[in-house]
Amino acid sequence: MKPTNFFTQGYTFTGTWDDYFIFGIFFICALLGVLLFRERSRHEPMVHSPPMAWLRAGIYFCFVIVFSWVTGVFKVVVQSPLVTSEQAGDPVWNAAFAACCIIVVWAYVYWWPRGTLTHSRKLYLLPTVIYGLTWGACSGLLMLSIYSILEVFQLPGIVNAVLLIAVFSVYNMNYQLGWWDIHVSPPHNIRATNNGKVLLSHNPFLLSSLTFLIIYGNAGIFVLLGAAALCASAIGLRVPPFWAKDGGAVSMDTAIGE
Repeated sequence: MKPTNFFTQGYTFTGTWDDYFIFGIFFICALLGVLLFRERSRHEPMVHSPPMAWLRAGIYFCFVIVFSWVTGVFKVVVQSPLVTSEQAGDPVWNAAFAACCIIVVWAYVYWWPRGTLTHSRKLYLLPTVIYGLTWGACSGLLMLSIYSILEVFQLPGIVNAVLLIAVFSVYNMNYQLGWWDIHVSPPHNIRATNNGKVLLSHNPFLLSSLTFLIIYGNAGIFVLLGAAALCASAIGLRVPPFWAKDGGAVSMDTAIGE
């Protein structure tokens, strides 16, 4: 296979809205930082605090968007057509897209929640959907940004995908257990089902969505698939709204699961 070269152009100023959008992200990130600093003294350090969790997540999302903007990924995603007219009329493309959607439903609507604890948390659908879509879109942007760096080496797309999965797995294993599942996500893991969720949820999703990206180059759809997947996850684990009261103690043990 040949190099894909989806993002090798990098960031270029075109005078469109996305060039100035980043200033809004800087402002939002600064505001969230101020709020986080103010809220720190109002909450115990090692308990799950929804107000603190939302602020931390928001700052993280801002950094991911900035990273994708710098690499040029954000511009490609928002300026490229989501689907070309040729693809829309191609039954093979439609079948491949449908297969990706089915895998998202299997992985994150059916299988992932089966191995996830909610601890009887109430579902607040609107804030949870907003949170989940943002979380998933930023996850997709982050993966594409890493992919864009790998593209510089002009390796075949399949090699880039394998390297991306390896890099992202190491990153995710450390940041997910060492920070996100302690300071952002509420306790939800079950030790006995963690490996099964990786094998039957995360891996099928990554393999299918990356294969679709390499073959067809639909960066926007890759981000939307990620948004749909983690939106379903957020609903499945019942992410508390930002106004909820602080919960129980959190640690590496609660991150790994019960």
